Amino acid sequence: MYKIIKKFNHKIEIIDKYMLIFISLIPILLAISIFMADLFASIAGLILIYIFLKKNIIFFRSIKKEIYLMIIFYSIILISLLLTDYFKISFLPSFFYFRYFLVSLSIFYLLKKYDFLMSFFLYVVSITILFVTFDSIFQFFNGKNLFGYKAPGLQNNNPDTLIYLTGFFDQEKKLGSYLIRFLPLILGLIYFSDKIKYINLNKYILVLIGIIIFFASERTSLFLYLIFLASYILISKQKLIIIIYGLLILSIIVIFNPLLKNKYVNVTLEQMGIVKSTHYKTHKISFISEEHENLIYGSIIVFKNNPLLGSGVKTFFAECNKVKKIHHSKDLPAHRVNKRNRVECSTHPHNTYFQLLADIGIFGFMVIFYFLCYLILTFYKILFRLKKFDKYFLSYYYINIGVLINLFPLIPSGSFFNNWISLMISYIFGFWLFLKTKINQKKYT
Repeated sequence: MYKIIKKFNHKIEIIDKYMLIFISLIPILLAISIFMADLFASIAGLILIYIFLKKNIIFFRSIKKEIYLMIIFYSIILISLLLTDYFKISFLPSFFYFRYFLVSLSIFYLLKKYDFLMSFFLYVVSITILFVTFDSIFQFFNGKNLFGYKAPGLQNNNPDTLIYLTGFFDQEKKLGSYLIRFLPLILGLIYFSDKIKYINLNKYILVLIGIIIFFASERTSLFLYLIFLASYILISKQKLIIIIYGLLILSIIVIFNPLLKNKYVNVTLEQMGIVKSTHYKTHKISFISEEHENLIYGSIIVFKNNPLLGSGVKTFFAECNKVKKIHHSKDLPAHRVNKRNRVECSTHPHNTYFQLLADIGIFGFMVIFYFLCYLILTFYKILFRLKKFDKYFLSYYYINIGVLINLFPLIPSGSFFNNWISLMISYIFGFWLFLKTKINQKKYT
């Protein structure tokens, strides 16, 4: 750490130091204050623009394809904004969406110019994750976290009464989502450091974060964690030991906490219609739940009405309610009524790709879907085709999975255009860009 601080003081230009400070504080601010995280991200982006205008920057030539993709995606958002019926609703999230690209490019610029900053970010992200996990453990045993936020349902410090952990997020169920999005990044940074004393810690970090995600009671986050765990096991030399320990820990937790067992097993089966329930009125088997299927059905109808460019960013609720009135009216022809689903409306369809179709149409959808396919292909190349696994490959492997997790298509998700989700994606994407460049320079692919 001392060497990094020394380099920070003597080798980094003043303007770059300011950018680095703002960028490095984003992970902890995402857990404490989304307003401040967004503000710091915007300031870092403005600094990057200033640097770009003042100097002849050549750092971005190696990622020109990705920059073109960003420009195309942003252009689609702007055109959708110009054509939407809800200009006032869509203006702010659409026009200023470019700031998330600037976050990714700021991280790439800093790492490209000062590659020793990967070690700096390892310390930053590690300290942040350890702080968040310690706060969650503190909340579990004391009923309140360090800020005084009470764990829902926890009575007399009895874990059996726990509904879920929230940590710094108070009543919002974001703790598991936060941890699973930063877990691939921290492992990627650990492997990039290429130091045995750090690499040996990855198993403990993996187990600790997995336990907290389980107690956060977020089924989507737990599912994504299991996907990441499977990816970890694929390249681990101790596959059997990890699987045995994982099953043992999971079994102990489920046995000694019946409320969480009910949440993960009973409630899930009831929502899917597999088990009859007095709480859910579903009479049919659903892939996720009847409510989620109805939201997706609503997004499909919105998309059909605006197939090319959608109804506009963050306009789903308004457009869906307009569609809902027509769809549920008596004047709708019988052949256009879907007897399986009803149109349900929310702020977003709770699925990234159906939201893209509804908000920015087939053009916006195709950009992200193309990138998803590229991520899957990259995962395949690293896992099955490349024989030499050095620190660049291992780091790129985990961070590539981290980006994939944020864009995984077959699960419920938060709003793609939400600033919290967007900052999560753009932050790890900056590291992905840097490592992709490193891999290409070494001519492995």
